[in-house]
Amino acid sequence: MIVRNGFLIVASLTEEYVQTANFCANSIKDNYPDAHITLFTTDSFLPLVDRQAFDLVISEDVPNHVRTKLYALSKTPYTNLTAYIDADMECMHTDVSTIWDQIPEDVDILITKIRPYNGKISKWKNGELIHHGGFFLYRNNPKTIDFMDRWWKDYFIQRKEPWPYEEHECPSSLQQWDQFTFWKLLNVDKLDVRVDFFEDDARWNFVNGYKKSETSSPIIFWHHTVPSKHIHIGLGNEDARNQSKE
Repeated sequence: MIVRNGFLIVASLTEEYVQTANFCANSIKDNYPDAHITLFTTDSFLPLVDRQAFDLVISEDVPNHVRTKLYALSKTPYTNLTAYIDADMECMHTDVSTIWDQIPEDVDILITKIRPYNGKISKWKNGELIHHGGFFLYRNNPKTIDFMDRWWKDYFIQRKEPWPYEEHECPSSLQQWDQFTFWKLLNVDKLDVRVDFFEDDARWNFVNGYKKSETSSPIIFWHHTVPSKHIHIGLGNEDARNQSKE
């Protein structure tokens, strides 16, 4: 069946992410019964998946990795628009059904902004991480799918030792951030995609710790966090801390 628009959720590393993905999908269905939702997970987690919450579950060849989400993005089953959403989010309002109307015709990726006061932010002389990687809407067109594929592949280059970039231009403290890969693709490689921000973006991705003043409208997605103690498998301590914030 061909489906034009839908949500993509990824659950990897530990069973807590599968549980939060189940909850997230059900919360979307509660507020938007017609939503189509796809889950990417690994074969080992399939027994934990709430099959009633998802319209499609993909596990074949899916890696169990801290950035499995990057692997999944270019493999979206949706022919028009995909809304990527972190597993630890909760849908709070029926306005979620308007999501497909939010993206302008000339925009390829619609995303939300990082709040500098809410967690560690990397800023350096050549740039700043401003795009929140936990929630975004993107088009299924060749240039955007290529961008998503590069995001996954270039992240591996980024994690190599020694740090593959000039320290004075891009400090190695950026190494763990997939947002840096996103920044590099836009600002160094200059891939031809247009990125913009959701209007009143906090109501679409209201992260734990945000100030109430960020939005006066009802919150659509509340972004919880899975405690880092639950995601230590296969990660160093720094990666675990950072994954819990994304």
